[in-house]
Amino acid sequence: KLKNKYTIDNLETRMDNVKPFVDQLFVIPSTKPGLYLKSMVSEQDILSGACCYARGDDMLQFPGRDWVESVMPVHFVPRTESCSSSLLRTIYHSEDPELAKKAAYAVTRYDGKPVDENGNVLKL
Repeated sequence: KLKNKYTIDNLETRMDNVKPFVDQLFVIPSTKPGLYLKSMVSEQDILSGACCYARGDDMLQFPGRDWVESVMPVHFVPRTESCSSSLLRTIYHSEDPELAKKAAYAVTRYDGKPVDENGNVLKL
């Protein structure tokens, strides 16, 4: 909701994809996460340094960051190589069939972004 974008995978699939890499996984059902962030860790975990917060590096100034950084380290995880959510959204949700087709058959570079024959990133 914060980025006004369609999701590609449903919540369950997204959770399944992340779970192998974390001890605990929390879904925050709000764009105002303060209460949820404060409820996901105990004072004991904070005091003992037994917690950290990891998230994707696509939104560095996330809501609630000030509080999270005040009590635990924050780790930003780089995007998944060879996967562009913008490309997938264009393919599956574009109202322009020609643009969707162009996106579907685009050559992609190392980071999954679609490029033209000169290696320039396509504006989809």
